[in-house]
Amino acid sequence: MQPTLQSALSTQPSRPVTSLPREVAARVESYKLAHIETATPERLVVMLYEGAIRFLQIAVQALQDQQLDTANGNILKAEAIVLELMSVLDRDLGGEMAVNLSNLYDYIYRQLVKGNLAHDPAPLNEVIGLLDNLRSAWDEAAQMVAQMRANGQFEGSTPGGLNFAG
Repeated sequence: MQPTLQSALSTQPSRPVTSLPREVAARVESYKLAHIETATPERLVVMLYEGAIRFLQIAVQALQDQQLDTANGNILKAEAIVLELMSVLDRDLGGEMAVNLSNLYDYIYRQLVKGNLAHDPAPLNEVIGLLDNLRSAWDEAAQMVAQMRANGQFEGSTPGGLNFAG
């Protein structure tokens, strides 16, 4: 897996969390990493959307609580995810859909920067809505592809690969 994808999928939000015993925390992280490394390309996209949404929800709450460092850290993580999504678009394979997604990701990225600079949750909430719609569509597509794979009707990329159009 590419280092940027692994860091974008990091499950560590930028906020204090209750400490787990080191052994338990290490096992949890090992499980999460295995889950990421064995995911299909379409499931990885869903996971990226879920991560970005989670980070932005934390950022919105942090802005409301005037915790600007926490908000900034989580917005930067969401930005990294959006940049990762943009970087894996295959414009040759995806054609117009990939171009449209690229334009949407560009808009989303600009909204994240705007919200971060202005300490304004409104653009972040808009992005959460956009990402949730994309996540829902990709989740549905991932389920369809998984069913097709199970029936031997789909021979797309193997788990862990990133050869997809959007």
